[in-house]
Formats: sequence, C-alpha cells, structure tokens
Amino acid sequence: MAVLKKIKGSTLMETLVATILIVIIFMVSSLLMNNLLFTSINSRNDGIKENLRVLKYQFSHGEIELPFYEKRGLWEVSVEKRMENGISVIYLKATNNDRNKSFIDKLILN
Repeated sequence: MAVLKKIKGSTLMETLVATILIVIIFMVSSLLMNNLLFTSINSRNDGIKENLRVLKYQFSHGEIELPFYEKRGLWEVSVEKRMENGISVIYLKATNNDRNKSFIDKLILN
C-alpha cells in the first residue's frame, strides 16, 4: 500500500504564524498604498493652475473687468491691477487657506 504513505504536514502553530505574517504584510502594504493615493490626490493643483490660465486669457481679451474675485471650492481667486516702478502689472492669485498654498501669476501691461 504505497498510496497510504504518511505525508509530512505543518502543525497548527506553524499555520497560524504564517497566516498572521501574511495578514500583517497585507495590512502594511494596504496602508502604504492608501497613504500614497491620498498624497497624490491632495497634491494635484492642475485644475486651479488651468483656471488661472483661463482668467489670464479672458483678461487679455477683455472678457473680465478688474478687480475680479472668485471662490472655487477651497480656492480663493483674485485678479488685481497694481503699479510696480511705473509699470502696470496684473496679479492673478489663487490661495488655499486650508493647505497654506498659493499660486501667483503676473501679466505686464504695455
């Protein structure tokens, strides 16, 4: 009866330790992926930068009047005209007070 040979198996303790190690590795990798995804989503600023480019285009084509103020979600956007050394400069500024971030773009008028 060669079919009924005894097959070496693992003990219950070895199985539990292996299962716990697999669960711990899965939890750590899951937390790491969650942190990477959260950081990636929060660091995206493409939408507000595109909005500043649109406002710059609209101002250069006379579609908005100054001063211009707008709130987009968490961002406060302003377009203002200032004088610097006798030159008219248009400041386009987007500020997010929750994250302490701001973007400033300048447009020099002739």
